[in-house]
Order: sequence, then structure tokens, then C-alpha cells
Amino acid sequence: MKLDRIASVILLVPAAVWSLSGVKNLAENGFYSYTFLFPLPVKFHTVSVLNIFLFYLVAFLMIRPHKLFKNLSISASLLFLSNSVYELIYGIFLDWSSLVVTIPIVLAGIIVLVFLNRRFHFLSDEKNRILLFLLCFFIFIGAMLTLNHEGFFAEMRLYLSRQATKDPHNPLWILSKTLSVWMFFPVLDPIFIRNQSVSVNEEIRQYPR
Repeated sequence: MKLDRIASVILLVPAAVWSLSGVKNLAENGFYSYTFLFPLPVKFHTVSVLNIFLFYLVAFLMIRPHKLFKNLSISASLLFLSNSVYELIYGIFLDWSSLVVTIPIVLAGIIVLVFLNRRFHFLSDEKNRILLFLLCFFIFIGAMLTLNHEGFFAEMRLYLSRQATKDPHNPLWILSKTLSVWMFFPVLDPIFIRNQSVSVNEEIRQYPR
């Protein structure tokens, strides 16, 4: 158990370092800045880094009983699928040719999630949670449609091809990016609450009324 906790801390350290770097960039350069994921030679939008870190931290810590592989695989698979879905929808509006890559990635993410759920049973089948997920998903789609209507993706194509110098990212894009990361969270079964409820019920049964 002690080794499991040490390993958990080790897994959380890189994410914590990247989040601190993201907070620093956010304070110094604003919401539309980029953060390098040291020591990797890649950078992501600061908003994306912070959302991914918070989701990973919350999902990793909330699942009980805590088991390193289970918590890591569930958190990572949900993040992988959510970001894959975002890139899929983003590509539909920005560049259809990207679907050759994003569609197989999304399908792979769904397969992995289904496989892990059959193993760990972490997805909730509660109607309210599913409805909340659908609400978040459709708001996300609505935000992307609005961005397209306002010319965001046309401006983005010019920006990426260096035909324009103005970065088109805006608050609505922040909303879409945030929703894409968190929209699967409602269907994550709060196992720790369920286990606590079972424990309380068992204690109640021990005492006569």
C-alpha cells in the first residue's frame, strides 16, 4: 500500500509541474498563451493544460477504492477520448482531411473506454448523469457551431498558414475547450460515494431499531 501511494505521487508530480507552469503563463501572458510540457519538446494552450491537469487530478483521486492502475487507466482513457472528440469536431470545421486521423483515434478511444468499463465498471447508467453529459456535449457542439458562424475557423486557417498575425482564439473557444475536457465527467460513477453509502447502511443494520 505504501509503494502504491509513492507511485501515485510520482505519477502526479509531472502533472503538478505542468500545471504550475500553466498558472505562471496564465498570469504572465493571459488565457491564450502556450505552455511547454517540460521535458517534452511540445507545447499546448495554457487553458488546455490547466483543464487536463484538473480533470486528471480530480478523477485520479476521487475513485475508490484507490488502485494505481485502475485510477490511472480510467483518468487517462477519459482524457484521451475527450481530447480525441474535440480534435474530431475541430477538424470537421477546420480541415476535413484531418478526419483520416481523428476518426480512427476516436474509435480507438471508445474501444479502450468500453474495455476498461467492462473491467472496472466506472461508467454510470443513471439517467440524470447521462442527461448532464448530453447537455454538456450539445453545448460544446453549439459553441463550435457558433465559432464557425463567427468566422473563427476561417481566421484560424489564415493564422496557421501565417497569412494573418492576429490569434483568433477567444472566450467562446475557451468555453468549448473546457467543455470538451469535462463533458465526460458526469458519467464517471462516483464509486467512493457509493462505497461510503454501503458502509453506512451496513453499520445501521447492526443496531436494532
